[in-house]
Amino acid sequence: MKTIKKYSLHTWRTVRITLECFVGFLLAFWCFAVILSRIGTSPEIVSEQNKKITVYITSNGIHTDVVMPLQTKEWNWVHALKLPDSLLHDSIRTHLAVGWGDKGFFLETKSWADVKVSVVFKAAFHLRNSAMHLVHVPKPDKRQPQTIELKLTAAQYRRLIEFVQASFSKNGNDVQMITEHPYGRYNYFYEADRSYGLTYTCNSWTNSALKSCGQRACVWTAFKGGIYLQYGKVVD
Repeated sequence: MKTIKKYSLHTWRTVRITLECFVGFLLAFWCFAVILSRIGTSPEIVSEQNKKITVYITSNGIHTDVVMPLQTKEWNWVHALKLPDSLLHDSIRTHLAVGWGDKGFFLETKSWADVKVSVVFKAAFHLRNSAMHLVHVPKPDKRQPQTIELKLTAAQYRRLIEFVQASFSKNGNDVQMITEHPYGRYNYFYEADRSYGLTYTCNSWTNSALKSCGQRACVWTAFKGGIYLQYGKVVD
């Protein structure tokens, strides 16, 4: 009996220490994330006259996307991603919202009602592959609080394109489309490089996209709030 009690006490101490370490890790991570997300990087100084391409950052409240024109003289996303040519003839949906994230979360959680603890756990700790989620959308309304408008030069936009292109996982030179998903006709998914986790989230990816094209960004962020603070916006 004494052996059982001693074993139980030892087990409880191990569990308690493990929980305390985990909570401590989360608190340290939160502090780290808050501090670094409020330290900004300086944007490139370029002539305003050369900023002729408009892109946007948008958010659904938690996840952020980079929204770009479907085609410009610098790049045609429809041809690059082997999307239907009919998209180019849509006079309403003229842009493509591009986001990076955990593949399981994208494909298994169409709404917050579908969220599972197992999916969140695997996403948080880099345990699954990532995916690119693209949505054929109208031009964003810059008056909306969740929209950030950015003006880029042709050179900056080409660097942004290179960053986004590099995020796709390729078979040779070809992107790999995910054909089975629970979303509607305006949604497209592709295999992506790098794994999602606490240290590199969908918002970290967007922040890196901003850095790639010389825009204001956080030193590092896991959350979308840091990005919006850099542009003088406080959103829920």
